[in-house]
Amino acid sequence: MICPFCGYENSKVLESRTTAEKSSIRRRRECERCQQRFTTYEKIEFSPLLVLKRNGSREEYSREKLFNSVLTACSKCDIHVEIIDEIITDIETSVSGKREISSFYLGEKLLEALKDLNQIAYVRYLSVFKRIKTLDELLTELKEYREQTTLV
Repeated sequence: MICPFCGYENSKVLESRTTAEKSSIRRRRECERCQQRFTTYEKIEFSPLLVLKRNGSREEYSREKLFNSVLTACSKCDIHVEIIDEIITDIETSVSGKREISSFYLGEKLLEALKDLNQIAYVRYLSVFKRIKTLDELLTELKEYREQTTLV
């Protein structure tokens, strides 16, 4: 690392720690020539997670987009934002290290979580995720849901 005071190219690291957000590393350094101390920050670069959409296109994963879709399904269901945040975090943990996931996988994981959390939120998300267009389609899905929940 080049010293900002004298321009010398060598410095030693005195202390390293990750920032509170864990998105960068703070290093305290000392120039080997002039002994001046300075701080550097190294940003951790994450490979973007890509989502493979139903139509074959790819887009960068957006936590906000996923969060908003769950928030919409959970509206007026008395579900705290912290719980929704935990669900999203659990899903993100399950895909960490992967470069690409399908939107279908994300939807299935959300349905799994909502099934145990709230029936109305589950049905709302299900109707959008499965593109339900008729009452008969919805009734078929509700029948399957009822059979699955009574078996457990």
